[in-house]
Amino acid sequence: MPAVDQNSVLEAAMSILFRGGWVLAPIFVLGWFGWFLMLERYAYYFMLRGGSVNGVDGGFWKNLEKKGEDFAFEKLSHHRFGYFYALARDVRNYRDKGPIAVRNAMEETRHRISLNLSRSLKTISTCAALSPMLGLLGTVSGMVHTFENIKLFGFGNPVLFADGISEALLTTQAGLLMSFPLMLAYNFLAGRVEKIEELAWSEALKYESYVFKEGKFEVK
Repeated sequence: MPAVDQNSVLEAAMSILFRGGWVLAPIFVLGWFGWFLMLERYAYYFMLRGGSVNGVDGGFWKNLEKKGEDFAFEKLSHHRFGYFYALARDVRNYRDKGPIAVRNAMEETRHRISLNLSRSLKTISTCAALSPMLGLLGTVSGMVHTFENIKLFGFGNPVLFADGISEALLTTQAGLLMSFPLMLAYNFLAGRVEKIEELAWSEALKYESYVFKEGKFEVK
């Protein structure tokens, strides 16, 4: 397999950038910034998902039933950044103070993690929405460039206004190519975030009910 010439790839990219006009640069910057935020959000999501899945898939409850609460919680602590682990830890830390204290602590943790989960999502959505708008701006700019050349030189030589048409088409294409995948990834992530919140919260409520239903801890 022949090696890829990095210089030729860079030259091709710069050629496309110059042919697309000044609008193409902010489209690329906006798109890569949106994808950087998206990847960071996915990393944070999978970090929280670990502990939650441990609670949802039955592993925590099987350990709780067979080997006791301390062992189950110790295994769960391996996912110490997980959503379910954070809520379950509140149950353990505040159970001696009663169900009201436990619920207040859980609500505070739920609110804090929800804010962290939704952070940057609006910015990602904005990047996805602005990319085609910038592409449209590039289209208008390219057409203006084309008509200026026609005004100066007429239709005698189409090469003179080909740059304007190329600018219009390239910016439109770049805006759409940046927007569509980013919006699809955003919608998928938003749905997964909502699901993990629901699952972690329902499992935490189940654990809270188990703790106080068993009556193992005296309420002060």
